[in-house]
Amino acid sequence: MNEFQQVLYNQIEKIQASNLPSHVKKVVSAVSLCRTNAMKGRVYSCPTGHFSVFMRESCNNRSCPTCQSENKRIWNINTKQKVTNSTHYHLVFKLPSFLYPYILTHYKDFIEILFEASSKTIHTLIKYSFDLTPTPAFISVLHTHGDQYQLHPHIHVILNSITLSKKQDKLLFLDEALFKLDNFNSVYNHILKKELINLYKKNPELGIQFKENINNFHNENIFISNKYDSPFPIIDYLSKTIKGNALDLNQVEFLINGSTQIHKKDKTFSFSNDEFVNRYIKHIIPQNIKSIRYSGFYSSASKEKYLIVNSLYNLNLQLEAINNNPDLQFDDVSHKIHKSCPICNQTMILREEVDEFKVPDIVYIKFGKDPPTEDLFTKLVA
Repeated sequence: MNEFQQVLYNQIEKIQASNLPSHVKKVVSAVSLCRTNAMKGRVYSCPTGHFSVFMRESCNNRSCPTCQSENKRIWNINTKQKVTNSTHYHLVFKLPSFLYPYILTHYKDFIEILFEASSKTIHTLIKYSFDLTPTPAFISVLHTHGDQYQLHPHIHVILNSITLSKKQDKLLFLDEALFKLDNFNSVYNHILKKELINLYKKNPELGIQFKENINNFHNENIFISNKYDSPFPIIDYLSKTIKGNALDLNQVEFLINGSTQIHKKDKTFSFSNDEFVNRYIKHIIPQNIKSIRYSGFYSSASKEKYLIVNSLYNLNLQLEAINNNPDLQFDDVSHKIHKSCPICNQTMILREEVDEFKVPDIVYIKFGKDPPTEDLFTKLVA
């Protein structure tokens, strides 16, 4: 159990006794016990005897900062292979701050509104810009956090400047004038307001104040970046915080006085452990919500259109052209160590499986009834 898990585990009883949503309680329990003795375990060995490793099961939850390390790396590589290496825009869509007090009780509704309103805004402006409605391509990534790990739901969009004509016989390119801030704000605000009114009609228990705030809502500014010659820098940036989890344990320090510090470049934010856990659980979104979505010819349903675009644009995507950002740190190597021997590179063999709180024979024989931690065991048994 690492320091983060220990801080979380110390508050399990209070969290389970609270009126927090059931999905939050499940995630907290799973993450706090991830890779501990409370999980089943397996022993893998090199076929020639060079190396053995004992591993407890991972929770593989998207809110687990340890499990998501490898998933972020894989998403980074796969996404760079999926996109066309062409000019892209980076857009950000936010929710008005008056909605924040209601988000935790209607999390799914607000996240769906964010995705829906941002997607409709993009399609609306592109439709107005061409005589024929072309097929765009964009990837929407949900972030729920701000600089201080506070609740701040917003969506980052990687939008390709290339669109495919309705007849699929030529490419149309988005003009930079399309992305004037006023255009996006006015369209987005109109669509967002309409979606929020519909939400209130379905959920009148949100109250009169909620309705009045919607009526008084006029302008929500969004961020529009300059064009990027390649989408790769945007993907590198988003890879650090995908899967609805912005927590990088390399940036977190748990002090002996019961406080937590988050270090981000030249800034340090400090909270009590209680406040840290409180902020963490606010970013646990329901499991049935997709936090990354692909639209247009980037979607899995439009593979044929994607191939047509590549053919028309004469794109030759080379794997060596995909350069990972050296700032991205993926320290979790346990996903590899049980697959191949680090000495001879042969495929590891599953030797033994054990239940929760049980010790495999190889550990018992070597260390007795008091086995070391998984990390120490890996070093000693190698």
